Amino acid sequence: MLKYQKVLELDDELYQFHLRQKGYYMLQEIVPTKEYLINDMVIPDGFDEIDHFIYKVYFKNEMVGLIDYQLGYRFSMIHDDKCIWIGLFLVDESYQRKGFGKEILNNVVKKYGDFYNRIQLACIRDNFKGLVFWKKMGFKEIATSSYCNLEVIIFEKKI
Repeated sequence: MLKYQKVLELDDELYQFHLRQKGYYMLQEIVPTKEYLINDMVIPDGFDEIDHFIYKVYFKNEMVGLIDYQLGYRFSMIHDDKCIWIGLFLVDESYQRKGFGKEILNNVVKKYGDFYNRIQLACIRDNFKGLVFWKKMGFKEIATSSYCNLEVIIFEKKI
């Protein structure tokens, strides 16, 4: 069973977790600094902090994942009371392909499925592991865009 801990600030455990995700950050051609990560945790302009959540995910006291999501937000910075935007979804590289990502996503759907009817996210076009995962989870490509000079695919799943 997974356990969740709400993130209120960048701590050393979270920073070290990000540093271990070398494959993901290689796609962006960066080594994440503390300043970069703090800036990345900021909510989109015009959206309410009360609807923004970041959770560390634990299995047997080991941090295996991270999910950052915004309620009431959808692609193109549009308010949508029925949409959840996943801003960041990481499963530690050493724990991938063990069902943790699926369980984390299913827990979000279980928690919010009665109140929201879709989940959206952006996946870096060159993130082949991510593309396979999101398609396997039933997400459909709805658009393309760019983020920090990277081409991204916008995915959506009705829940």
